[in-house]
Order: sequence, then C-alpha cells, then structure tokens
Amino acid sequence: MSILITGGTGSLGACLAKEMIDEGYEDIVLFDFRPDYDRVAGLTDRVKVVSGNIADWPDVVRTIKDYAVTDIVHLAALLFTESMEKPYASFKINLEGTVNILEAARLFSVKKVIFASTIATFSPGLPEPVREGAPQVPTNLYGITKLAGELLGLYYHQQYGIDFRALRFARIVNAGRVGFGTALFPSSMIEDAILKKAHEVTVPEDYRVPLTYIKDGARALLVLYKALQVKTRIYNINGILPSARDIMDRVKAYIPDAPLSFAKYLTAPALVIPLTYDDTKASEELGWEMKYDLDTMVKDFIEEVQGKERVKRG
Repeated sequence: MSILITGGTGSLGACLAKEMIDEGYEDIVLFDFRPDYDRVAGLTDRVKVVSGNIADWPDVVRTIKDYAVTDIVHLAALLFTESMEKPYASFKINLEGTVNILEAARLFSVKKVIFASTIATFSPGLPEPVREGAPQVPTNLYGITKLAGELLGLYYHQQYGIDFRALRFARIVNAGRVGFGTALFPSSMIEDAILKKAHEVTVPEDYRVPLTYIKDGARALLVLYKALQVKTRIYNINGILPSARDIMDRVKAYIPDAPLSFAKYLTAPALVIPLTYDDTKASEELGWEMKYDLDTMVKDFIEEVQGKERVKRG
C-alpha cells in the first residue's frame, strides 16, 4: 500500500512529500518524467522515486501495480507557460495523462485521487469573489485542460465511485520557476533579487494576480487528502493579491540592494482572470487557512533559496 504523487519531484510534489513525511506518512512514491533528485535530496531515504511518463499507459499501470498504490495525488502537468509554448504536449500530458490516472485508479481499485486544478479555469467578468459553482469558460489552454480534468474526475466519481477531490489554486510562488512574459514574474523577481541578478519587471506597477506560496499549496493538498470525507468535490483556494510594486517593495525591504526595476516597455498580462475567489467551503469543511501573507512569503522564500545556495557553495 502506497501513496503515489505524480509530478513528485517538481516543486509542489517535493514540498507535499516533505509535509506528508513530517505528518508520519510512509510508502510515498514520487513519479516524474525526469526526476529532479536535487529537489528531493533530503527525502530519498524516505521515498521511492520512479521515472515515467504520465501520458504513457504502460508506465502508469506498471507503477501502480508494482507499488500497490492505494491513493494518488495527481500533480503532473504542463503549466500555463509551457502549455502556451507546446499545445500538443499540453493535451498529451494534462488530458491524456489525467485519463490514464483515472482509468488506472478504476482498474486497480485506487481509493482516492487528489487533483491539482487552477483558478485559470474561470474567465474574466464573473462576480467576485468567485465561488466554486461559477461558470467556467477558460480562455487559456492550461485552464481548458484543467477544466477537462475536473470534469473527468467528477465523471469517474459518479460512475465508478472513485473518491475524486480537487483544489483550484492561484498562481503558485516558488523558486526555480522559469518562463516568458508575465506568467512567472513574482517567482523570478524574488529569486533574481536573492541572486543579485538584474531583473526588469515587465508588468505595470499596479498589476495584480492572485498568488499562493508553495508551502500553503502543499498544506492545502494535505488537508484535502486527510479529510475523512468531503461535501464539495472541488474547492477554491484563494491567494494573496499584492501589486507588482508591493512585491518589489517587500523584496527590497529584505534585500535593499536588489537590482530590481520596472521595464520601460511593458508587456500585456499573459493571463487575465478574476482576482478574488471565495474559499469559504475549504475553510469550513476542511479547516483550511492560509498561513503565508506577502511578508512571510517573501521572507521564507529568501531563507529557502539562500539556504540552498549555501549548501551548493559548501
């Protein structure tokens, strides 16, 4: 009996694995296309790492059979930026990969499937804060594939009794995220400041996008996983809503000489979505509460990256 985390050596998967180990969970299997052993260096004696392709049916079946998987946390996906760059790969991984997980769960009597979705499944113009039942008409490929994953999960729950549960996340902030345009500016801004790399922010100073720190994201997944039962299958997880200027000012409060500036020529935001989301159901039904505000997020991000840099230099 084991817990399978797909995308398990990605930032969120590794963070969740650490949270689960700290909670006393054992027999955790991290499944990834190209496992990042550096990211899970402190966990390798406590978890099993498996190389495999989520879009390859034999890889999925073999892993679930070999490790007698009873629960799955499905995080493997091409994210917003990558989905824009590689639409066919996004369909293969985000759609076919999710079908593989759900069908394998059906065939091998997996008890529980936890799915990471996104607030990008919602379109602009909805009344705010956006509630779980609001119309979903995503205008971006990432949101389209994730909405399809939600619907597939609900179908497998209704037809085959799989305990499917999902969270819709705001943009996750963590180190090591790279991309083009405006998609990942909060993470790249903070990381470049720590590394003393010149960084021009290409969105307007007043640009806002909902953000969730990765440790809050991992805790939310664990809270959902641990719930004995759920009333709502898919929950919103709201984020903080700082402006680009707010983030830069907070970073410079900790790193005064950070070489950060706003670019002369700005880029139109890559993702346009509602800004506020109602996560009352997650709070009342699961006991979820956000721990990291802007200040504690930036402070912890800096400490995490600086700690890893000291290890590299040592």
